Amino acid sequence: MANATLEHQAIDIRQAFDAHGSTIFTLCRRFLEDADASALTRDIFVTVAARGETDPAPALLDATARRLAAYADPSAVVDEVERIRVADGLRRLAESRRRLVTLALVDRLDHAEIAARTSTPVLEVAAEIRAGLSAIRNHMTAMAPA
Repeated sequence: MANATLEHQAIDIRQAFDAHGSTIFTLCRRFLEDADASALTRDIFVTVAARGETDPAPALLDATARRLAAYADPSAVVDEVERIRVADGLRRLAESRRRLVTLALVDRLDHAEIAARTSTPVLEVAAEIRAGLSAIRNHMTAMAPA
């Protein structure tokens, strides 16, 4: 029985690492040397897996931010975690919606400029951007630590 539990836990850790390992390591690497970043990444996954999280992503980001705060300026860590959450939320949008949101936020185009560039009606541009921002906000809320 204990072996089955350990095997299940190992699979969960492996799945979580496959899904989120590069993101967590990249975040750690921004503040630490490779060896320290690698060790911290491993420790974070083991800690979160031991808690038995059903969705490890929010816990992984939270644990990473808390551990990195000991090594770096906490506000820089928070900014980086927020950037990752926004980027992940943006990645989850449909391509057409992601393009409109990116044109608005990154390229700083207004709705009329986006409509002209994409041959999309202005009202549709506004509605899609609003829906995209709402989806990103909902994703960030879901990713926030409990």
